[in-house]
Amino acid sequence: MTPAENTQSNGFTLIELVIVMSCVAIILSVVMKSTRGMQQEAQITKVQGEISTLKSAVTSYWKNNGGTYPENITTALTSASPQILAESLIDPFNTDAVNNTYGYELGTDPTFGTYFCIYSQGPRGDTAAPAWDAANQRFTYTGSGAAVSNAPVIKLP
Repeated sequence: MTPAENTQSNGFTLIELVIVMSCVAIILSVVMKSTRGMQQEAQITKVQGEISTLKSAVTSYWKNNGGTYPENITTALTSASPQILAESLIDPFNTDAVNNTYGYELGTDPTFGTYFCIYSQGPRGDTAAPAWDAANQRFTYTGSGAAVSNAPVIKLP
């Protein structure tokens, strides 16, 4: 076979490369969307577990400190004696931007007594904290995150 007869190329054409790259891009976009959803689901699960841990830690603090609740959950729980938490728990949704931790509300109601609420603003970044409903002796929460308290918490849509 002479060089003039061998006109077939062993490489890919530009059209073939564009088609393959387009298919790869479509597959990657589908995979990235599902991965983001799984990350968010994992963060929500983490929040639910950690705020339950914080509720137990605040209750333990109350038992060990003469029936008083901590003023904050960032330093009070890690520096308490006996130590309750080794380190502050980090909220993946950054609810308390100053301390990089979960939100914490502490107050007193004449009928209920002292109440607290620990919450995460959630994946939508809701800025409203749970609100104390004195008439019904509970917290109402409209955020996309989670909340726990020593009083009932009602999550509203």
